[in-house]
Amino acid sequence: MKTLTILALTTSFCLATPKVDHGISLIYQGKSDEALAYLKPLSNKGDIKASFYTSLILIFGDKPNISEGMPYLQNAVNAGYGPALDTIAGLYLHGDIIPKDIHTAKMYYEIAAQRGYGPSQFNFGIMSKNGDGVPRDLEDAYVYLSLAADNIDDLGDITIDATKYRNDVRAELNQEELDQAHQKYERLRAEIKAKNVDND
Repeated sequence: MKTLTILALTTSFCLATPKVDHGISLIYQGKSDEALAYLKPLSNKGDIKASFYTSLILIFGDKPNISEGMPYLQNAVNAGYGPALDTIAGLYLHGDIIPKDIHTAKMYYEIAAQRGYGPSQFNFGIMSKNGDGVPRDLEDAYVYLSLAADNIDDLGDITIDATKYRNDVRAELNQEELDQAHQKYERLRAEIKAKNVDND
């Protein structure tokens, strides 16, 4: 069961890079111990993606060791790695492993979203749309759901949901608000493209 959790997280977060490819393939084969033995030394040498995957195994794997896994996750978060930012946001949002803090969750989703990470664009947009535990902000909801709707590389079919929710938000905005939100979307989209952050 834990292997399935790790597989779901790795599938939704990013594609493998050649350096961590072997470790990720071991995760897919259900060989968490071997994957950890391969990825952990890479993590300790500063490979951010290896650090992220090491954290997934340690936090969500067959033999969870949260106190050992969190520093690896924090290293990837500190490096601005989108999947790690999204993961820590989810941990704060749900409060299962660390104390629940919706404002901190929203902050991490926003950081990852501004770095072009599709799942965080979607999550931040939904949080802004619904206002669950945070102020409702329809302009931000429109902006980030529009970004998510464009981000087929990260989101695949979820872009359909992002488009639907964005259109729901659009219906609640007057023309002046919509124009302002669309200008913000265009500006942020250009900034994200210029940053060219690697979230894979």
